[in-house]
Amino acid sequence: MKAAILAAAWVAAWYSPPFPPTAVWSCNQVRTFSHQTVRQVVQLEAAGDRVRIRLTDELGLGPLSFGEVHVALASPNGVTEPGTDRAVTFGGKPGATIPTGEALVSDPVDLKVRRFQDLAVSVYYPSGAAPAGHLFNLQISPPGDHAAEPVWPQAARSQAPGLVSGVDIETAAPPQVLVAFGDSITEGACATEGTHRDYPERLAALLAAQRGSESWVVINSGISGNRLLHDGAGPKALARFGRDALDISGVRAILLLEGINDIGWAFDPAGNGGPLTAADIIGAYQDLIRRAHERGLKVFLGTLLPYEGATYSRPQGEKVREAVNAWIREGRGFEGVVDFDAALRDPASPLHYLGADQCGDDLHPNDAGYAVMAEVAFQRLFAPGSTHAALARR
Repeated sequence: MKAAILAAAWVAAWYSPPFPPTAVWSCNQVRTFSHQTVRQVVQLEAAGDRVRIRLTDELGLGPLSFGEVHVALASPNGVTEPGTDRAVTFGGKPGATIPTGEALVSDPVDLKVRRFQDLAVSVYYPSGAAPAGHLFNLQISPPGDHAAEPVWPQAARSQAPGLVSGVDIETAAPPQVLVAFGDSITEGACATEGTHRDYPERLAALLAAQRGSESWVVINSGISGNRLLHDGAGPKALARFGRDALDISGVRAILLLEGINDIGWAFDPAGNGGPLTAADIIGAYQDLIRRAHERGLKVFLGTLLPYEGATYSRPQGEKVREAVNAWIREGRGFEGVVDFDAALRDPASPLHYLGADQCGDDLHPNDAGYAVMAEVAFQRLFAPGSTHAALARR
């Protein structure tokens, strides 16, 4: 009897939530490109035989035009591997214009990729362009179209908006996707840059090393400064949840960790959050949970980490944080709890981080703290043989 042939499917291998335009904050930052090629290197979380690229103008201020786009396997510094360069087309054409408020997905590209492999995406801007996207450490070429060239000896590196917001892979054995959704603690603020030490990527590494399986992929959908109830650093979670979680290719579960910015800014005299209660935060959670359940997805909530000593820490806010965490720990109406707070707080001073696990601002973990978060999430969701691991294979 012949073995059944599995239908290939598209699955997210990398994602970055769209982000609105921002001002230049330092001399090593740029926001516009003209007659230049920009190379963005991303690490893929899944393996497959074809790729497609998602470009964003969803939060842009006007239509955005680009010329040639190429993809290639690469080293982290952007040097591409011989024989892997591929031209990318959009509706069969080498360039396109993305209408304001929309995204554009490329035609499929035949390119075999491995899990945790770096992919370089090179975009040529023939005329003035101001992408709206997350800021990345991008490689910017001298004038001209250099998209197909493996090395750019005269290139500069700058913090600049990345046009690429997603990469999907096509595979006959599609993994399931866990979306880590949240703010800067999910995105990985204070983690050593370029080392993939945020907690979602650490969790993915634990899955690969200890589970010995590629049945799950972890996608980071965090935005630093993001809030549940108010726009600011990107659209509020209630507004972006559909695009940045529910619509991710292959999503089957969501790990939500967000709310500390709502609490902090609500009780800071310089904040703009207005009055806030624990019921407001819980109500937002319940809305997101309901929307995920309507799609048949599992939802897990992370407890809010300590923030005593942070710039916007206030006693009234701490009461809200504790009430929210108490509700989360009850675990009612969703699939499970990942108790980040219990894992990273100082046993001798529970309102503070354990000093070795935070980066000095009393708000964000450091590399060691993100490793603890990844381990806690792994044990709660995936640990082989654990009766409590909600997503482990039985």
